Amino acid sequence: MYLIQGKTYANLTPEQTIALLNKRLDNPQDYACHAEAVIACAETFIQRLQESAFIPQLDASLRQEIITFCQPTALRNKLERELGDNPFSLRRIDYHLPHFESWRALGVVVHITPANAPLLPFFALLESLLVGNVNWLRPSSSDRGLTAQLLQAFLKGDDRGELANFIAVLPVSAEQLPQLIALADGVSAWGSDTALTAIRQMLPNGCRWITWGHKISFAYLVPDALDDAIFDAAVDEVCRFDQQACSSPQLIFIDSDDPAILQTTGQRLAQAFERRHPQWPALTPSEREAADITSYTAFTRLDRAFATAENSLWIGNGWRIIWQHETAIEPSPLFRTVLLRPLPRQQLLQALRPWRAQLQTCGLATTPQDMAPLSQLIISAGVNRITPVQNMHDGYAGEPHDGVYALSRLAKRVSVTLAVDMLPRQATLDLLPAAPAIPENTPIMGKQQFLRDSLQPCAQLFFRSGGSSGDPKLAGFTWRDYHRQMQAAADGLFAAGLDPACDKVMNLMYAGNLYGGLLSFFTLLDKLKATNYPMGGPDDGNYGEVARLIVQQGIDTLIGMPATIYQLFQREADTLRAYGGVKKLLLGGEHIGTELRAYLQRFGVTTIRSAIYGSVDAGPLGYACHASPDGIFHLMSDIQWLEIVDLDRDEAVSDGETGRLLFTSKARDGQKIMRYDIGDTGRWVKGICACGNASPRFELLERHGNLVRIGTMFIQPQRLASLAQVPVQLILEYAPGGGDRIRLLADGDAGEVRHRVITDGELVLALKTALLEFEVISQPFALFERHAQSGKTPLFIDKRLQAGK
Repeated sequence: MYLIQGKTYANLTPEQTIALLNKRLDNPQDYACHAEAVIACAETFIQRLQESAFIPQLDASLRQEIITFCQPTALRNKLERELGDNPFSLRRIDYHLPHFESWRALGVVVHITPANAPLLPFFALLESLLVGNVNWLRPSSSDRGLTAQLLQAFLKGDDRGELANFIAVLPVSAEQLPQLIALADGVSAWGSDTALTAIRQMLPNGCRWITWGHKISFAYLVPDALDDAIFDAAVDEVCRFDQQACSSPQLIFIDSDDPAILQTTGQRLAQAFERRHPQWPALTPSEREAADITSYTAFTRLDRAFATAENSLWIGNGWRIIWQHETAIEPSPLFRTVLLRPLPRQQLLQALRPWRAQLQTCGLATTPQDMAPLSQLIISAGVNRITPVQNMHDGYAGEPHDGVYALSRLAKRVSVTLAVDMLPRQATLDLLPAAPAIPENTPIMGKQQFLRDSLQPCAQLFFRSGGSSGDPKLAGFTWRDYHRQMQAAADGLFAAGLDPACDKVMNLMYAGNLYGGLLSFFTLLDKLKATNYPMGGPDDGNYGEVARLIVQQGIDTLIGMPATIYQLFQREADTLRAYGGVKKLLLGGEHIGTELRAYLQRFGVTTIRSAIYGSVDAGPLGYACHASPDGIFHLMSDIQWLEIVDLDRDEAVSDGETGRLLFTSKARDGQKIMRYDIGDTGRWVKGICACGNASPRFELLERHGNLVRIGTMFIQPQRLASLAQVPVQLILEYAPGGGDRIRLLADGDAGEVRHRVITDGELVLALKTALLEFEVISQPFALFERHAQSGKTPLFIDKRLQAGK
């Protein structure tokens, strides 16, 4: 059965086959990587495989083998282990240099697979599909349409229908094979040396030759480590596939040259065959294969009779052990024929060296103290893989095969070098990613839903996201989530102006119990390979040690929240003004006001930028660049998706209109974040940025809802109003000279109101860490400030953004 672009054909002529295959090869989309689509499709596929009626010809063991291989986590780990994190991103290999590299699909790969592994063709195509290749499979005659059927069932899980164009199953004759190979960029073939030599002669110039030839595996037994369980395991691995698999033990070597030990070993192995071989259905050798076995055993008997060779035979019903007292390695006739030989470890390298290129697996049984030295010795001899004897056929997700990672052979490494002044602050040359699949009518996620429903069992890393009064609230990440988020933030900080080649950076992103900022910036500075001086906050408000370290170490770049930076410069003004060496301030959160900016510039600071916009719960969201005014951010498109909707309705705003910012995380497994209302407002900024990055831009405006951001703290106006027990209005503004200040207007006694509201945990923490000033003013409700358009008296007014214009 032919399978081409998702359609099946009973039979095709060579001309029809080539015409169908050629039809889409000039489409650029046929060379794009769709790894996430493959992984999503695999997840749907294995869910269906739980039903026994789905592809009924699969027995339980084959079904489980597919489920294990297709686990989304296993496929992602395979990609990252073999090709690195985010392997298809065309990114700088070093932030200091204008050189960009990435993995890309090889192109059209023809797969020629063997008859002894029914699932191998399906797995081979899935691996190649992960890196974006167009895959043409020529299965063995014993396949009987199984691979085409598996692939058809697999493709039904592809909602977008984009993967079918990457797959074809073509049971063509040997005579037609050269016509397929002539169009290939790579040929991946399994088989004997003779078969592979014949195929190789068909390859066009420049076509990559990916071979998976026959290999020899053996068990190596140290006499002091042996018991009946080891012998039973060795027999099971011989009988499991009747030595047809490359990982099957053909020889059993003993770490001894003593004939008595070899004789005893042979007898115990024969007893194990009697116990275990009936448990495994046997393959019937062909007439030629049976003749090879007969010849081999006959020559062994002759050697013993006429050459007085020190050897022996143990033969049972369908199995045989042949002891020859020589260290040489050679292939077995297979079908439960084991060659038993001495091989003292001192002779191991010499004996195995001639077969170095053909060696695959060693099943090792030894003592704990010998495990490390013997493993090193066996690997030095050319073996690619060492396992316990009972696990010779068992692998693990992402394990190298025959000494290589498969994906690196199925992909190519590409590079782009730019002129030094071309896109100097851009970390990648990636195109804008597609929108995430958000189901229709997905409701907006609020803070309570985020805290209640979104955390996933796979989360491994937790940051405190609030809750200083009562139980702490947590934001969860997998380690993979965290590092992807930090890589995006590192790219953003690079775009904002941090130069890892020469900047000496002090990380001042501390904020009491909300420690996520300090740790996150520590990680992203590590990814930038920048010189980093992480600094904790002074408990007593004494910034003298911080200022002295800045001067002593020649630090020129500070990262922190505006209030922290203001406190430092205000309290250590004489030291820092005399030093004059701090040139860059890269700030988190909102942009700063003109008064604070002017104050800091008087210390010799030349670059002041709100570099990263984000939150503990939602992660990094946007970054600033040198070409955009303060308060305007690029969306971190590789990890986030942004909608801006009306303040009162779930409808997208028009260009230039203000709305609520809703974020959907595209790189977060530990917590599902979809259409999350972070509590900020903003509007889209039209046009392509002069920095060269096409990522959408938005202007961050004021808060809405029931949370106020002070540094990395979130204060709830409604809670303060409740504590006050009188009508109040909160006005957030910059204090004289800089920093944040809340003026709380209270229709009541100012002293009593202050005593009540400072019991709020977040407010206490913000005051303790000097993130803001707090003032309570007694004022009648009638004199509270009103909204200019609506005339309403809002509970909270943020004047910082107005001051920053």
